[in-house]
Amino acid sequence: MASFDPSLAALTAVSAIGWSLAGAARVARGQRQVALRGLLGGGAAFGVAVSTYQLLSLGGLDPRWERVLGGGWPAVIATLSIGLVEEGAKLAGLLLVVRQAWRPGQVMAMTIGVAAAFGALETALSLAGGPPSAAIARALLSPVAHAVLAAPLGFAVAHAARRGRRTALAVIPLALGVSALLHAAGDLSLASPRWGQVGYASALLAPVLVLFLHARLAPAPMPLPSPTGTRDRRR
Repeated sequence: MASFDPSLAALTAVSAIGWSLAGAARVARGQRQVALRGLLGGGAAFGVAVSTYQLLSLGGLDPRWERVLGGGWPAVIATLSIGLVEEGAKLAGLLLVVRQAWRPGQVMAMTIGVAAAFGALETALSLAGGPPSAAIARALLSPVAHAVLAAPLGFAVAHAARRGRRTALAVIPLALGVSALLHAAGDLSLASPRWGQVGYASALLAPVLVLFLHARLAPAPMPLPSPTGTRDRRR
């Protein structure tokens, strides 16, 4: 196990807090609460992921990165397992801290906080003692990558929070599958010397394009009626 690096831990903490606050900046009210709950959810998510990896290791099913680098079907199975474990953990962390009455913008902002804390803890644990340039780059950017991959989860949880339990049972598992597949595609691409950067960028770009198109094509909200229910009349 890598040794503890105080400088890297401080950098990842600052990065996580900064990205979480940035994600909550456009929330109408309760920005600090949304950011804090997101960070707490991300910490819980990381604990779930580590525990799951430990259980898989005890069962001889530990999806190590060496299997991904080996290529073939073992690499595909390993990346799918990693995607399911980490995106499932982020979903669990998000569900622990989200409130049913919250608006979609608040849920998506909290998703960023969960991903930021998850990415920061992952970087602090896995890259301690490693090359400084790689550690700094990952500390600053891994929250963004994790947030993009978790975007389908946040969108599904926000939709289900407004539509009820039946919608949650139908939409959230589908979103988990999408996020896990994107995560697996990104990891598998990184192991490819030829298409690594293109494949990874495509995996991250897909949810961004979907959210952009949804924002552009979604119908405009209906104007609220006046308090009296009648139009103002000129005298």
